[in-house]
Amino acid sequence: MKKIISILIISFFFYQCSETDVLNETGKMELTDFNLPNLPDNYHYEGWLLVDGSYVSVGKITNDSLANNIARFSRIEMTDLQTAQSFAITVESSGSPAPSNYVLLAGDFDGNTADLSSNSEVSNGVMSLAKRISAGYTVQNASVPAENQNEYGVNGIWFFKGSGANMEPTLQLEYGETKYQAWLIKTADNLEYKLNMGIIDNDTIADNSRMFIPSAFAENIPDFPGEDFLQLPSNTTSSYPEGFFPVDVRGAKLILTPIPSGYNQTEIPFPVHLLEATIPNDAQKDPNLTREMQVNTNFGAKATKL
Repeated sequence: MKKIISILIISFFFYQCSETDVLNETGKMELTDFNLPNLPDNYHYEGWLLVDGSYVSVGKITNDSLANNIARFSRIEMTDLQTAQSFAITVESSGSPAPSNYVLLAGDFDGNTADLSSNSEVSNGVMSLAKRISAGYTVQNASVPAENQNEYGVNGIWFFKGSGANMEPTLQLEYGETKYQAWLIKTADNLEYKLNMGIIDNDTIADNSRMFIPSAFAENIPDFPGEDFLQLPSNTTSSYPEGFFPVDVRGAKLILTPIPSGYNQTEIPFPVHLLEATIPNDAQKDPNLTREMQVNTNFGAKATKL
């Protein structure tokens, strides 16, 4: 009798479960060792297994996960988990199709672990955004007419080199749904002042901000991204110390932040400062001297298959 009952129970189990339910096992993994900034509302990180170049989402990474330095994921298809050669973390906008092209971190699995970095190309060909872009800058007062140059110091940062008909872009950025903001961060009286250089959506077209340039110089502004920090903007809510303008850009920090769809802050940089440079203290105005920005390699995380 007991034997008959056991057979009936087993038969009932297989009747209730489809072949997929029985055979498709799921696995787990975790992310640790985060070195990532918190993202503002409506934006999040997302983790992806890279299986032969295809993206398989394991889930969102919240600011709480960053604070606790661990994010655990379960119910991952075992086949995907076992065959994934690499792992990536992207920056996503709520409501936008994923994955975005904003691959912040990537890394290959070595056994069951992958160290993720911001300047990486993994074995299946996926590259982090920082690996796909580059930026150089020149120190020059490009909007100031020749007859007024002696009235100003070293006040401008521009993303082109040369002059006249020989101007060339110094940006090689990747756009699509991602745009960029450049910021100059200048310290005065032990305080940091963040100066927004505008949104960049083309290497060879001016950005959308010229608030630091006097209107008298408007017709002299080059059709390239950049800024001369000559005057206090009339439409700013920020306050600056006396004598701050014109800004001496020497010793200041320059950052370039990729911004996902919908980000429109003008006073606060998006927290992922992907490219950066410090303007040399002895820099002089020279439209032909290009200085390269460097990848911020401080970002990182570790992915582990459990």
